Amino acid sequence: MTRAGVAFIGGGVVVYLLAGQTQIGWLYLLDAMIWSLVALSALLPWWSLKSLRVERQVWLPSPPNGRQQLALPIEGDAVEIRLRVTNRGRLARHFIKVVDDCPLEEPGTRHRAFLLPTVAARSDVDFSYTVDCFRRGRYTSATAIVETAAPLGLFVRRRRYDLPLSVTVYPGYYEMTGVPVASDVWAEQGQMVRASAASDFYGSREYQHGDPLRHIHWRNTARLGQFVVKEFEEASQGSVAVAFETARDWGMGKETTVEDAIKIAASLARHGGDAGRSIGILAGPAPLLQASWLEAMDYLAGLTLEQSGSLEELTAPPEPARTLLAIVPANETGLIPSLQRMAERERRLVVVLLEGFAPGEMPGEFASRLGSGSIDLVRCSRGDLKAAVEALGRSRLFAG
Repeated sequence: MTRAGVAFIGGGVVVYLLAGQTQIGWLYLLDAMIWSLVALSALLPWWSLKSLRVERQVWLPSPPNGRQQLALPIEGDAVEIRLRVTNRGRLARHFIKVVDDCPLEEPGTRHRAFLLPTVAARSDVDFSYTVDCFRRGRYTSATAIVETAAPLGLFVRRRRYDLPLSVTVYPGYYEMTGVPVASDVWAEQGQMVRASAASDFYGSREYQHGDPLRHIHWRNTARLGQFVVKEFEEASQGSVAVAFETARDWGMGKETTVEDAIKIAASLARHGGDAGRSIGILAGPAPLLQASWLEAMDYLAGLTLEQSGSLEELTAPPEPARTLLAIVPANETGLIPSLQRMAERERRLVVVLLEGFAPGEMPGEFASRLGSGSIDLVRCSRGDLKAAVEALGRSRLFAG
């Protein structure tokens, strides 16, 4: 009930009392009219919503030409939310308000309200708006509330719709500009374990959305009449893996240690994807081994904060000649001995130190105990992730 409804009912009570005291006939008539309007205002909104249905669609941005793209949006991408209100009744509905709650947006700005003056009988009304994907994740449903107070605004009726969404938002990433091409580095390492070092190309397969355009096999494409891409033999030596713990997270909002670790892993996965090489994601309850860019991004999008293995458990057993990137918060000094043991068994260890997220950080302790020898230390300050990714590209992670 609205404030107008409370006032209207209060007026009806006053008129009824006056009619009882004065016994004036027209006051009784006025009071009957007031209560008839109250009853009508209570029933009509319910009747108006009974035949309404709501549908939602999410339209993704079109990928630029000539670039390897994901089939789903990443953080920061704009998507279009399209809503359709259908009136299945034989009469028009008026003054329908739709409040859409879209979880893709930043908290606090998720509610969008739209007023539909008229929804004609047995017809649809379409409208849309654009949102920026705030945070990675898998979004399976969203709510929409349809309400009306017509015709007098005395009573409000609401109906909630739980609508399927089925959208995965991939984590943001930074491209490693100026980094040696990973395919050249890994191909050189692969020569040590393959009988034929001339080329790592061994076949072709049907093109899938997200495959690099640079790997299209044009001769087979012309022969078969459909896009075909080259397949490469994965070298058993010289693989790259990213490891970080997800049991503890420091920071607020999107700027947390786990979120930054995920973006670093996504940046490295992107670099490997451009070269047609796989990457290992050693995080979460079920680490991902030898994953493509699409597989890595999908895994990182669904990664949640939950109890998982320690850094040593995630990286065991070590693979021969593996290059390992370990991402640790600067307050987790208890991980230093584990990192030292990992450096002894891994071919190469690069450590990214996340700073500025939690009290009690001791980056100097990490630098003094890990900053020499076989460990390459890259410091990443909060809010300066892009510079850290560029510094990572200059580290020994991609050394031959």
